[in-house]
Amino acid sequence: MKRISILLLTLAFIFSMTGCKKNVTAKFAEDLTWDETKQEYVFEKGAKLKLWTDNEAYANKIIEIWSAKYPDVPLTWENVGAADVANKMKLDGPAGLGADVFYMPHNSVVDMREAGLLFQIPEQDEQLFRELMQDSAVDVTLYEDNMYAVPSSVENIALVYNKQILAALPTLPTVLPLTATNLLEQIERDEIYLEELFDGVASWGNSFAGTGAEIPYMQDRFEDQAEDKHTVLAWQLYDAYHNYFLLTRDGYRVFGENNNDPTKFDITSPQVTSSIQSVTGDWYGNRDGSRLFPGLATIQDMTWDQAPARFQKGQIGITFSGPWVIADMKKNFEEWIAEGKFGLTQDSKLSDIVGAKKLPRFNNGAQPVTFSGVQVTGMNIYTDYPNAAMNLMRFLASDEAMNAVYNVLGKIPAVKNSDSIPGLNEDEISQGFLEQAAYSHAMPVIQEGNYMWDPLRDVWTNIFDEKMSIEDAQAKSEEDYQSTLKNSGRQEQEQE
Repeated sequence: MKRISILLLTLAFIFSMTGCKKNVTAKFAEDLTWDETKQEYVFEKGAKLKLWTDNEAYANKIIEIWSAKYPDVPLTWENVGAADVANKMKLDGPAGLGADVFYMPHNSVVDMREAGLLFQIPEQDEQLFRELMQDSAVDVTLYEDNMYAVPSSVENIALVYNKQILAALPTLPTVLPLTATNLLEQIERDEIYLEELFDGVASWGNSFAGTGAEIPYMQDRFEDQAEDKHTVLAWQLYDAYHNYFLLTRDGYRVFGENNNDPTKFDITSPQVTSSIQSVTGDWYGNRDGSRLFPGLATIQDMTWDQAPARFQKGQIGITFSGPWVIADMKKNFEEWIAEGKFGLTQDSKLSDIVGAKKLPRFNNGAQPVTFSGVQVTGMNIYTDYPNAAMNLMRFLASDEAMNAVYNVLGKIPAVKNSDSIPGLNEDEISQGFLEQAAYSHAMPVIQEGNYMWDPLRDVWTNIFDEKMSIEDAQAKSEEDYQSTLKNSGRQEQEQE
């Protein structure tokens, strides 16, 4: 009797454990059912869908337009950050708790596909998405030449500037022919090299007071004049994504020409050395002697709050940032008008006081190359409703949804034909980001790309905080990268 009881308990335990893992409803495109007449997949009876995104206004808009088209298929959403999706899906997907469709950065595709979490896009849908979306955006959704996600928006940093502030500042010394009469004209006419910009800002002590100019609407910018510090130029120094372009002056591209060779991290290459030497000059320095960032105790202090967030408040003249910095400003613009802030009136547009354009050239004539990111949608292979979920994937690539990406999220849709997005072609600020997009490298879509961020960031931390030489900082970053690879098991795997 005792043995029977133990056997029954063991079987119950086994069944409970196996019950924790959800079965895959559809593994392949052939498991879906297409309705030729409606040009969509046949919704499962009782289908209901969940979407993961991290923007409430956008989620509500998508639910609104989805419900208008498919009132019998409920769509709900859950606030999950795009960067958190991969790790969360590894637990929630097999347990049956994951969203049916989710937004994620494109560099999560490899990780999630290797974990068996993504449904492969059917061939007919891949053809549709290739027709709709930019080729470069589609490329980063591929894994072993198969498509596992759908592009939604593209983003890269550019030079973002406050027109009121720059118009009040004098021109900076340059070897280029100069027709400009103020820094705004000099920037917009491409009459300054990047190194000259750094040197010139450093000569002002990177403060408005140091320029000797009268900055308009100072009462709207600062409550305390002591806040006038690192105000002419500031960006997210403690972030590899925002600093990558500084390494590209002499041809560096992480992971080689095609961005996919894990043996070519190459942070110690002579091209990186010469690039850093040029862009740091005698102005970057370190925490004890930086002319560009005087008094900055550590590079870790210059994050979002001290750079883009202050730019959004009108406290900084220039930053290097992406479309997201503009999206937040748009939310405050009506309030600024109502308050009469910065001299704005009901007829004012954001582009009257804010601009975006490609980064200034290096002094060797090369154009800085930024990282390009693609926000994509993926479909949970463990969904209970694969037909309905694939219809949602198609819907999120429609003109209606792409308009919400632009108007609600403030992002640049990944579409080939921008004519389908009213206002995008006339949007001076978005066009500035697109201008820089022509000089962008997609973030790597290999697993090793997950391990590059800290070493790429810390080459600057080593220089500024640790006061290392450029070569020693490079060597330390290489050592850290190799150590991370080894700890992850990737190095051993490559050598087998």
